[in-house]
Amino acid sequence: MKIVYLIFLLLLVGTSGQAQQKLKFVSQQVVGLLEGESGSAFQLQSINGLQWKKYFMGLGAGVDWYEYRSVPVFLSLNYDLKLSNRSFFVSADAGTNFPWIKNNSSDFGGSQNSDFKKGLYTNAGIGYKLRLKNTKDGFLVHLGFSSKRLKETKTYPNFCPGGPCGINTERYDYRMRRISVRLGWLF
Repeated sequence: MKIVYLIFLLLLVGTSGQAQQKLKFVSQQVVGLLEGESGSAFQLQSINGLQWKKYFMGLGAGVDWYEYRSVPVFLSLNYDLKLSNRSFFVSADAGTNFPWIKNNSSDFGGSQNSDFKKGLYTNAGIGYKLRLKNTKDGFLVHLGFSSKRLKETKTYPNFCPGGPCGINTERYDYRMRRISVRLGWLF
């Protein structure tokens, strides 16, 4: 997380002086549909940062319901492309994906425990900005490829009719890759 603060600080320092006049705050509020091997799910995200000429850098957070609910917190970078008076952009997001899952006990007398750990979150794609006339507001449409990772450790006792029983431990590394379609509001 310290690297995110450092990059943000460098952007602010690097754009001071004359360039500061062109530096502006931008907020993107998006809702997305995720489609992958595990089915379909929704996501919500809020990305807030600074726009300087064709570059945007911001910090984002959201809720991702794909397979296991999680909270991605990430750095977002966009580059605007002007083609025939159309506003396209390419984007890349990278950060940490925090699980939003209760560590639970399950069936069999509550003897099984699951512990989820954070993992990597990434998203990359291309989008289109539809600006509203005479305002700085607009709509976003984004198509990309997204990935999130979570780790789970399950522990449960061995079945044994008598005496001390050992504990079994299973470790899972979930790597969820999916297509992302996001729609949003830009202001």
